[in-house]
Amino acid sequence: MNQKLKILFLLNFLLINLVSSKELPTLFEITISSDQYTNTNDGLNKAFNRLIQKLSGSRSKKFLWRIGDAELKKIDFVSSYSTQMIEDKEYLSVLFNSDLLIPQLRQLDIPLIGFNRPVILFLIKLDTGESSPIYIDGSQSANSFAVEIKQMFEDISRDRGVYLELPEFDLEDQNLLKQTNILFSPSTHIQEKFYNDAFLSIEMIRIGINQWTISGDLKTLSTIQEKEVLNYLQNDVQNFLDNFLEVQQLEPGKSGEKIIISVAGLNNFKDFQSVESELDKIFAIESRTFRSFEPKRIDYSAQLFQTKESLIKELRGSTNFLIKKYKEENNQLELEYLN
Repeated sequence: MNQKLKILFLLNFLLINLVSSKELPTLFEITISSDQYTNTNDGLNKAFNRLIQKLSGSRSKKFLWRIGDAELKKIDFVSSYSTQMIEDKEYLSVLFNSDLLIPQLRQLDIPLIGFNRPVILFLIKLDTGESSPIYIDGSQSANSFAVEIKQMFEDISRDRGVYLELPEFDLEDQNLLKQTNILFSPSTHIQEKFYNDAFLSIEMIRIGINQWTISGDLKTLSTIQEKEVLNYLQNDVQNFLDNFLEVQQLEPGKSGEKIIISVAGLNNFKDFQSVESELDKIFAIESRTFRSFEPKRIDYSAQLFQTKESLIKELRGSTNFLIKKYKEENNQLELEYLN
């Protein structure tokens, strides 16, 4: 029953946030700065470890231990690598061979997240006490705290393979956010206006010479020193992503679930090819067979690696499918192809 409630809750959430996630074309590419490795071989190994974190959505070491126990050679999965300069800093850029790697990870029962990745939208109110509070947006800022937060988000996004985004305020947004009407909710306005799979509203307030508090969806239990603020925020965001990206693993010996996937909205053969291509990117699907055809609809019988919930989580990132509903009585997930 709890599993069914989770699925229904997730479906309801997805229907509210229709097309918001993004495809991550650089899923199998890792970039690591030169100060984080000692030599090329060390850099390639560390890049592989980061790739596993990116693919699994987990920072847990257990998957790396599992790979170590299987005696897989990490460097064998490297397709190519090169060094590049980014803003006067050297980076090692590594591309991994997905065709070789994915089957090996499957054999080790390591859960995987596909190319479609969620958008996490942040509304951050910053009050330094020196001037009027500001809301941090995606544009350039002269505020040093805002600059550091944006850089932190970029680093986490790259490492975890997600999109941590700040809204781009237009003039209307700026005027609304300045008003003091207690009936107006900045969080509600921004959450409804901008695409997101998850929304976090945070207030960062300096309450003393060197004392800060963070409140909202992420919060401190007590005041913290100014030098601790960014580290605290970074840890909380990482912990949030650990829970948000988690793929539920099956109990030992159990097989993945089976489900009927129905796709409507096809108009021609090109649409059919696009649907096939998009389904190929869904890592939650182990195999699928054609069940039935209609002029504008196709049904598949699908075997999953994990659970229906993991499939629905991954589909939330697709810009080509809209989840319509899940029929519990015949275990059928209905999708609309967005052509």
